[in-house]
Amino acid sequence: MDAIDTDSATGSGRDPGARRTTPHLLVVGATGALLPAVRTLTARGDIVTAMARTAADLRDLERSTHGAARPLARDFEAPGLREALARAAHGSPFTGALLYCPRASPATVRTLAGAVPPGRPVVLALTSEHAAPDGEAGHEESAEAESIEGDAGEGDAASWSPALLPAGARPTPGCRLLVLGWRPRPEGSRWHTAGEISEAALRVLDAGPPRDAVLGRVRPWPTRPSA
Repeated sequence: MDAIDTDSATGSGRDPGARRTTPHLLVVGATGALLPAVRTLTARGDIVTAMARTAADLRDLERSTHGAARPLARDFEAPGLREALARAAHGSPFTGALLYCPRASPATVRTLAGAVPPGRPVVLALTSEHAAPDGEAGHEESAEAESIEGDAGEGDAASWSPALLPAGARPTPGCRLLVLGWRPRPEGSRWHTAGEISEAALRVLDAGPPRDAVLGRVRPWPTRPSA
């Protein structure tokens, strides 16, 4: 598998040929799986609109990042999402997005991804359920997959590719898909930590040229953790 090319990354949707502006990222799942990503982004000088359901956690995040993480407390499915996103981006359009919202409806995910102007990177993290065999196993070995390894020497991380997903899995053209697999261990497979998920999401965000990716393994399916 090829490694993700970070040397040529545009970083949070930065355009090397454009006048320097502060990147403004939309992060959905900002107090959970993508919390470490928010901290990394704000530490490198980016502004983050941090979206989650719990206002108290978002206020704590805003304080700990000295205001660089701007809270947007919302239920994803509540009316007015498009307008709330437009207000958050007013005067400072989003330059990219990291989205982890496994319980959101497809229409909501399209609204979230569509808040970022065309041509800017959007990473949608999908749970391993999206890689369930469902009869496509005969195509696994011929499908190319970009893999992100958690440990050196772990081997081939996946014999499955996001290219096997239906077209509707990609909410907007050019959206980058990160499928979250699991980490194999002699004592039993485990799910990835928030730190591992965030690191992978940032690598996909910053990578150039853009590619989909799989974190860990999604095959063999019987090795998937049970809980």
